[in-house]
Amino acid sequence: MTLGGSRPWQPLATGAVVEGVGLVAAGGGGLLMPLPLLGAALGYLGGSALILAHWHRSSFGAANLVTLGRVVGTCWVIGLALQAVLGWLSDAGMVLMIVIGTACLVLDGVDGAVARAQGETSPFGARFDMETDAALNLSLSVAVFVLGIAGWWVLAIGLMRYAYVVAAWVGPHRIRVALATPLPYRYSGKVIAVIQAVALLLALTLGLADVGVPVLSTLVLALALASLCWSFGRDIASQLRSS
Repeated sequence: MTLGGSRPWQPLATGAVVEGVGLVAAGGGGLLMPLPLLGAALGYLGGSALILAHWHRSSFGAANLVTLGRVVGTCWVIGLALQAVLGWLSDAGMVLMIVIGTACLVLDGVDGAVARAQGETSPFGARFDMETDAALNLSLSVAVFVLGIAGWWVLAIGLMRYAYVVAAWVGPHRIRVALATPLPYRYSGKVIAVIQAVALLLALTLGLADVGVPVLSTLVLALALASLCWSFGRDIASQLRSS
């Protein structure tokens, strides 16, 4: 099956191999215990299932391949975050989380540029990109919390996107109708999503180096969360007015 097939089996299978090799190496190196390793693997399988369920194009495309690379990296971050939840994350594991998270962040700028250059922009690609961002930010926010770098409130950075989705599914009728209203593309929304990842990675770096913690980390994260609340608040207000 090639990239032009009706289902992106080949890139997903390739991603699974890369994911598996990385997880085996991390497990062999003592960076991941079996439960976190399993969580990372299940994260990739779940993401692949969602891709297959929503795939309706004839070609996967180069931009989506870049985003799939971010999915692989994000699943490794998920495993390391679970390692932190269990209290087993070493300094080496924390460094690996920061490095992989930073690589995912860099690729976040690459996939959009590739999509525009190749004429591959699509609703699927935009949603794929957004959900990958959300999964990375949730994993990083969990790690920041359980490592004691910031309080429970930092989880709002990772959970806000999912709270929005839940409200769109099970909220009062007026809320569900409003949140179903399509939103125009806003570049500022993408910038704010990147700010969240930058703030979380910076907080992890400061925590690892034990520099300016917790005051500086709290300030950076609070400013990032404030910008996220503004972005969601603006969009929801716009949807309520339009519904």
